Amino acid sequence: MASQMYQRLGFRKTRRNKVQNISDLLPSAIKMNDSPGRCQCMATCPNPAIEGKAFCKKHMSFCPRRAPLSGSEPRYEPDRWNKDNTIRLSHNCFSYSYNIIDPKQIENCKKDPECDPPFHQPGSESGYPRFNDTDPKTCPNMIARLMGDNPRRIIPSSFELKCPRGTSKIALVVDEDQDYHFLRQDAPKPGSKVGMFSQKSGAMPVTNLDAKGHEIFDVALADHNFSNSKRKDPLNYDRFCGYFCIPRHEPLYIKVGGRRKFKKTRRSRR
Repeated sequence: MASQMYQRLGFRKTRRNKVQNISDLLPSAIKMNDSPGRCQCMATCPNPAIEGKAFCKKHMSFCPRRAPLSGSEPRYEPDRWNKDNTIRLSHNCFSYSYNIIDPKQIENCKKDPECDPPFHQPGSESGYPRFNDTDPKTCPNMIARLMGDNPRRIIPSSFELKCPRGTSKIALVVDEDQDYHFLRQDAPKPGSKVGMFSQKSGAMPVTNLDAKGHEIFDVALADHNFSNSKRKDPLNYDRFCGYFCIPRHEPLYIKVGGRRKFKKTRRSRR
């Protein structure tokens, strides 16, 4: 399901142009993490969420907002990603959001005693340079990379907008000084009509909880500040870049590129 799949299926691989005028797509990012543990039903709800849940007591039984399902959302299958270390250690948030397990990554992991192969990176396939320690990972920069790899296949969306048939929703957040992060909407659990979001941070296990241990209903209202956690990468993804619809039943271009570890950029935080 990586870029080589196009060749296996008989597609002709061509060089794609970088997305232009990306600032017209998303003029400004949305600031997040101002109310840790908040109810995610609505931005106007002042109540804290129930422990482990996305909603407060008032909205547990009903929330007037919902991210509509297209029917093509992948299932939440943490064991598929977490139990096998050659999969967990060689795939990051980007490949997880695409629901791609790349056999070549697994092979490279097995060849490396530390299983430390470079991750798939947005923009690698469309010719963007590797990430460095001077260029901030801003929303316009990351969206350009994301859409540059698969122009006309990835569609900007919003929380309450239904993705077209055959596609489903992913979300992009950034810690501009250090890292980017993708999440994806999953198919609802049996007996539910709500598709929650899940994530995989670098080589860490897949989870359906945010930084405060709550389920993720709306990525923009969930908490993504890991700076106070025991993680080795204390990141604070405090900018929400948007939702996007990506194909689920046709191949996408994706490519490994650059070093896998984040590095702080030389700029002051706003």
